[in-house]
Amino acid sequence: MNAELIWIVVGFALIIAELFLTSFIVVFFGIAAVLVGIALWAGLPADGGVPYILFAAIALGTLFGLRTHFHKWFTGRVSSAGVDEDFVGHEAKIESGFDASSPGRGRVQYRGASWDARSQTPEIAVGSYALIVDRDSMVLIVEPPTP
Repeated sequence: MNAELIWIVVGFALIIAELFLTSFIVVFFGIAAVLVGIALWAGLPADGGVPYILFAAIALGTLFGLRTHFHKWFTGRVSSAGVDEDFVGHEAKIESGFDASSPGRGRVQYRGASWDARSQTPEIAVGSYALIVDRDSMVLIVEPPTP
């Protein structure tokens, strides 16, 4: 196997490896290796470390010059919607608490899961529904719905 083919095969192996690594760095080393293989095939001298210098220059140049542009192209866009939109404005059923022994604190049922909850209203009847007005980490902030 000649040097050109080795560089090209290693380059494609690195590009394919990127699919499993998802670091978005290895692909630039793969591109550099393929380009060095093509340059060797086109007549670049293989002595004196020239292929290695070219590989390093191309890899670093593409890594620092193109990574941010490629990263923008190949990653999805984040929606402007906030995470709390899945919670705020929805109703949760009071499971326990919100009584004289635990004023303003209790558990609510929301989308099939039980959540810790807080409220400015000290007492809310078990079984009733409360409106989720905010979220503090894993604690839902609820208030009884206004009539």
